[in-house]
Amino acid sequence: MSQMKWFKKLSTVILIILAHYFDHVLGRRACCTHFCITDDLEKTNEMITHCIDFVREFYDQKNAACNPPQPPYAHLFCGSDNAANQAKNNYHFSWMIDYVEEDHGLLTIQQNFTAEQHGKGI
Repeated sequence: MSQMKWFKKLSTVILIILAHYFDHVLGRRACCTHFCITDDLEKTNEMITHCIDFVREFYDQKNAACNPPQPPYAHLFCGSDNAANQAKNNYHFSWMIDYVEEDHGLLTIQQNFTAEQHGKGI
């Protein structure tokens, strides 16, 4: 059974977040995978916001624990390779604007959608 069929059978959704960040301890860029498993089959903005908040706060706390403390990240870049099913919402652009205007410490947010099955292997 494929992973997609398994999660559909369980009535759950997995949201995978790849975090590319600057590791101040190592002094170089790094990447880490985070994921959120939820029963929100609609992939609502609230669910996506919750997952993004968790990951963003994790890295902000990691920066604050550095010696010397580093500022929180001010820019967030998001992407999805299946725009037809992931984060699909008529109000998603409004959500991004509201997210930046709320007190998250962000200056900018960028969302990149690629069509299903496009961009594979790039």
